[in-house]
Amino acid sequence: MEYRTITREGIAAIVISGSKVLLLKRLPLPIITNPGIWSFIFGGRKKGESYLDAAYREIEEETGIERSDLRLLAKEIKVDLFDQRRRCMWQNRMFVFRSTTEKVRKSLENSAYRWAGIRDIRKHTNYTNIFIGEAKILHIIEGHINGK
Repeated sequence: MEYRTITREGIAAIVISGSKVLLLKRLPLPIITNPGIWSFIFGGRKKGESYLDAAYREIEEETGIERSDLRLLAKEIKVDLFDQRRRCMWQNRMFVFRSTTEKVRKSLENSAYRWAGIRDIRKHTNYTNIFIGEAKILHIIEGHINGK
């Protein structure tokens, strides 16, 4: 399937607690990118904001997890994403964090959350891939789960 390339200034944030990864279910609204799917945290970067600061802000806005509860494990990995419905693709910056809490507050963009094992994510059990090159991304995440 062919996708048109668009430009977005955004982030993908992976939050790990223990051996689980946080997934959010995006609201099924047409104004939201990839509506109705289970995914990691995604968001846009504000003018003048660093990608890392955007990641911290988006995590807090979408989950309530504060910066003080996060430890950065991997920074600014370039990843390609796609929106199948809109048939477009773009590049984001991905960050991986370890959280000291599993307490999550849903935001207006998400209808649910869950902590998932990497095996469930690999099997796409209540998780929808929107990464181009998903295997590489999941390998990075699994390495951080296992402390590498």
